[in-house]
Amino acid sequence: MSEQHMHIEDAMESKFAKVGVRIFVGLAPFVAAAFAWFITSQLGDIKSMQAEQTTKLQGVTGDVQVLNAKLDSGVIWRITELERRVNTVEQAQKTP
Repeated sequence: MSEQHMHIEDAMESKFAKVGVRIFVGLAPFVAAAFAWFITSQLGDIKSMQAEQTTKLQGVTGDVQVLNAKLDSGVIWRITELERRVNTVEQAQKTP
């Protein structure tokens, strides 16, 4: 290639580079705003899912507490019945 063609090629690359930089600088705020909006929307979705999971967990915790209370009542009733039977057997042994 001749020297004149090299200068034209360099000039074209330089023009393309300048146009590219101008386009990038012009679009950068829009791209950044779109990215910020996307991140914000994702965080909102995550927060709503977390709130829903917290509500469900509180429901499960309440159910477990009710189940524990029922189990405790059942165990207490069973122990009372066993004590009553033991007392009946002891009374039968004492009485000839």
